[in-house]
Amino acid sequence: MPVVPTQPNAVSAGTLLKQLQAMDAGLLKDIPAKSSLTINGKSMTQGQIDTQLKSYLGTVQAAATAKTQYQAAVVARRGVTAEARDFYLQLKKAIVAYFGAQSAQLTDFGLTPGKAKTAKTSAAKAVTQAKVQLTRAARGTTSKKKKAAINPTVAQPAVVIGPDGKLTAIPPTLADGQVPGSTPAPGGSGTPASNGSTSTPQGSAGSIPSGTSAPVVPAGSGGSANGA
Repeated sequence: MPVVPTQPNAVSAGTLLKQLQAMDAGLLKDIPAKSSLTINGKSMTQGQIDTQLKSYLGTVQAAATAKTQYQAAVVARRGVTAEARDFYLQLKKAIVAYFGAQSAQLTDFGLTPGKAKTAKTSAAKAVTQAKVQLTRAARGTTSKKKKAAINPTVAQPAVVIGPDGKLTAIPPTLADGQVPGSTPAPGGSGTPASNGSTSTPQGSAGSIPSGTSAPVVPAGSGGSANGA
């Protein structure tokens, strides 16, 4: 692209066009055809000056005309952009449907053929499943159902009164039906404890302190406590 030189006192194209037109009109009106003028140290006749002015005028006018045409072309382009884009997309669909999504001929239309889908073999599926299981095991993740199964059911503990009047708390049954081992009450303390459960304080023999909602089960024969 050619470099356009700039000048310190350059004027706009419109202003220059008006100046040249006015100068040429005055030259033809007021300067006799046989007269000469000295310009930049060079003598030029009226006809030579007129020829030079018209050369400049032609170049400036051509640029102005081209600019006007360009601006009109831009407006026209913007007016058809949406319509042209929609037409292209619809035509693209038709071409793909005609040749097939994986056809090599699509490249002739500037389109990229799609890759053919290949079904996974049983071996590949097994490898994928094994990777999933190893990832879950490494991260310690589990399903919602398994997480729900390990939560104990909220229930009140049962209390057994021994022959000596001591109370023993039996922890509630878990959701899976298993009863974890309870911690026996310390000797003589009268305050039994269980895993994660609040123990029932000892009251008088054969009675439960007020405010205790746990059921009381009398001790069986042999002095052993039966679970609730």
